[in-house]
Amino acid sequence: MPHSPGRRLLRRLRGRADAADAAAHLPEDRLPARPTEEQLRDAAAAVESERGRKADELAALLLAVDRDGDPELLAGTEELLLRADARLWLLLDVATRGAWWRARRWSAVAVQRLLRGESSPLGLAVAAFHPDGHVRQAAVAHLAELDDPLAMPALALRASDWVPQVRDRARSALEQRLAEPSGAALVAAAAVAFALKARREGRWLADRVETVFREGPVELLTAALAARDWRTRRSAYLSALAAGRLDLARMLHAAEHDGDLPIRIRCAEAAVKTATAAGAVDLVRPLLSSGTALVRAEAVHVLAQGGDTAPAVTALADRNPLVRAVAQAALRRAGSDPLEHYRRLVATARPEPGAVAGLGETGTADDVGLVLPWLDHPQPRGRAETVRALRRLGAAGPDTLSPMLTDPSGAVTRQVAIALRPWASRLDLPRLRELVTAGNPWHIRTAAYRLLHERDTWTRLLIDLELVADPSPSMRNRARSDIANWLRREAATTYSMPQGGTADALTEQLRDTEAALGPKQVRLLRFHLGLKPSATP
Repeated sequence: MPHSPGRRLLRRLRGRADAADAAAHLPEDRLPARPTEEQLRDAAAAVESERGRKADELAALLLAVDRDGDPELLAGTEELLLRADARLWLLLDVATRGAWWRARRWSAVAVQRLLRGESSPLGLAVAAFHPDGHVRQAAVAHLAELDDPLAMPALALRASDWVPQVRDRARSALEQRLAEPSGAALVAAAAVAFALKARREGRWLADRVETVFREGPVELLTAALAARDWRTRRSAYLSALAAGRLDLARMLHAAEHDGDLPIRIRCAEAAVKTATAAGAVDLVRPLLSSGTALVRAEAVHVLAQGGDTAPAVTALADRNPLVRAVAQAALRRAGSDPLEHYRRLVATARPEPGAVAGLGETGTADDVGLVLPWLDHPQPRGRAETVRALRRLGAAGPDTLSPMLTDPSGAVTRQVAIALRPWASRLDLPRLRELVTAGNPWHIRTAAYRLLHERDTWTRLLIDLELVADPSPSMRNRARSDIANWLRREAATTYSMPQGGTADALTEQLRDTEAALGPKQVRLLRFHLGLKPSATP
């Protein structure tokens, strides 16, 4: 058998597991009794959704499935792994090494199975995760001969192994398999390859797979373009675009429908160039309805260059500022003033939020009267864009915007706080203090806090001290963090000191919050503020 484990390797493995009955002298295994399909599904889902925190549990379940040898459960487990995200394989590679240490009895028996060539595909895969490099090397030798989909991802992992003998054997097997792979095998290897790419030895397989994308049969490229794994799809699209292997229809479809943002953008750019070169820019018109702003902008730009400015007029009210900017520039190049379009749009019964935003971007102080009524826009986004437009037009004064601090939408109050920041020192202090108190909605409290924070140093610290024991964890943490930042970055260069009633209020607040802040931080604050401890009442 040319691909079987070498004699020296076999001797070493037999020395580690000379007989199955030697396992009886080892500690009891810490593995589940009899795993179920539901347990396996739940554990795999937990690994993928909880950033790998449950990988140890899944690894132990896999060893238990291999130990029990139930054919139906083995088949179901293999299917589960083949459907899994590549990241799950990487996490299992680490977690299963630990699981083997906690299952030394089964490890001894599993090595015996491996030597006799009796391991299942799942058994070979988990053996390829073994902490002993000789076991991994033997598992790779058997995987190289295995005609099973599970072999590809397992070999892909070992192609970046830190032991050269394991790594080289896995790479040799993959070279042979990638010479004439099936679409499914290529996609399985690619998913792991691109997840491993950043590792020290991980680049090798990714480069081989990308070569297949650029130079291999078109059916393999087609399989990769439809892969569930976004890394595989992205690499396939970028490689195919660089090699000129995609037609315009495929580019347009990906630009509209692919779930990966970089793919949509790169395919849209390529589609625009291809359509322009072919004199068929009208073919990119479907991209105008894309959910991706950059894709819509590309379509507006190329159609306007071809003399069709109607899409640019429509895009003036787009929800995204980039698309609006491209539309405005396109109309200016065509000799049309976007401002006149915006004035007409905002004068309608219920303008789109994007139209109000566009008037703020292109208008003058003369347009304030058109914008002001839309502080009562029925859509929260419309009100937020109105506030932003008034700020750009220089009409965002306190008299106009202060009532908006109690708007039911956080998007609106956030814009109001930004617009009123230059007037923070002139705003109604009692009202802001009332709005920041517990009982008000979180977004209203946050807007008031931001304005109080901007008012002056002493107001900022007073409010922080009042909030360090607030019922809301977010407000409490915000206040404590701000005090710590002031002490760390600003206190040493704050040369003035609080006076009169302000100093008295700070002294009282420091006394009341000492339990919450701790004596050390209170002592630092008193030092920097030039205050003495107050007498206990």
